[in-house]
Amino acid sequence: MTNPLPLRIFIALFYLALSVPAAAEDTPLLSIPLACTVGETCFIQTYVDADSSPAYRDYHCGALSYDDHRGTDFRLKSMADLNAGVPVLAAADGVVRAVRDGMEDISVQILGKQALQGREAGNSVVIVHSKDWESQYAHLKKGSVAVQPGQTVKRGTVLGRVGLSGNSEFLHLHFEIRHKGKPVDPFVGLTAGDTCSLGKRPLWQADTLKKLPYIATGLISAGFADHPSAPDEGLAVTLAADAPALVFAVTVFGIQTDDEQKLDFFTPDGAVLVHQDKRIEKNMAQYHSFIGKKRPPALWPKGNYRAVYQLLRKQQPIVNQAFSLRVGP
Repeated sequence: MTNPLPLRIFIALFYLALSVPAAAEDTPLLSIPLACTVGETCFIQTYVDADSSPAYRDYHCGALSYDDHRGTDFRLKSMADLNAGVPVLAAADGVVRAVRDGMEDISVQILGKQALQGREAGNSVVIVHSKDWESQYAHLKKGSVAVQPGQTVKRGTVLGRVGLSGNSEFLHLHFEIRHKGKPVDPFVGLTAGDTCSLGKRPLWQADTLKKLPYIATGLISAGFADHPSAPDEGLAVTLAADAPALVFAVTVFGIQTDDEQKLDFFTPDGAVLVHQDKRIEKNMAQYHSFIGKKRPPALWPKGNYRAVYQLLRKQQPIVNQAFSLRVGP
């Protein structure tokens, strides 16, 4: 982080306090901290860990967390969104306390955690909302941070763009809200509700909360490629007849132990090109899978190919979707 400017921040906070009623100042009400539609163009993949033991669970008693995770991770669909530039937005009014920029957008799987010590949040912005509350926006895109320490921001102010900097394996925004320095789950607030449910006073605005349904498991992306694909890779809906391979790929979040996954790929005449039936061995925040075949000596038959992805949990369908591929002109 860059060094904060104490006097400038103090003055800005003073005038902010004058303009906000005391009751409203105590607990900020939050809006979605990035420009996306949850469940369509982005997904909440990881929530705050609600279990104080070495085990983990999210506020809904689900598996969308990991031990000591302190924020809410809004995940984008593919690396193509990095170039498109999805804006990160201030979730409430406040004053910027600190920023960091200049770190590369490279997966921690490539860099290694040792190279990131003390900079795990990557390119980041911290906003002070009142004496006791602040929020952090982490893993921003290199060169995108658009605010400075001491700057007063309003709800919705663009702070930067979603990136892959710091301790990050996929394109997402880690959003963290803290009260007196301690992380708080915005779906719970300071007062817990019934077990496995929202808190009595969640920190999200009422209309925002309606846009943040709890989705335990979902399909992030699915499509086709002419080679074995990687997670977050852009996928196609058309391929040439001379493609070296036909591959159908899916990426899922919230997959659970003993889920059954079925992938089927059909030729234009309805014959099975390739089939996979697999049982999942452990909970995973994200899971990427693909099936396919190399091109035969002749070209691929032209026409409309079809693929079906099914995910079953206790023999009940969680995901069941079909996808089309056009081969040839």
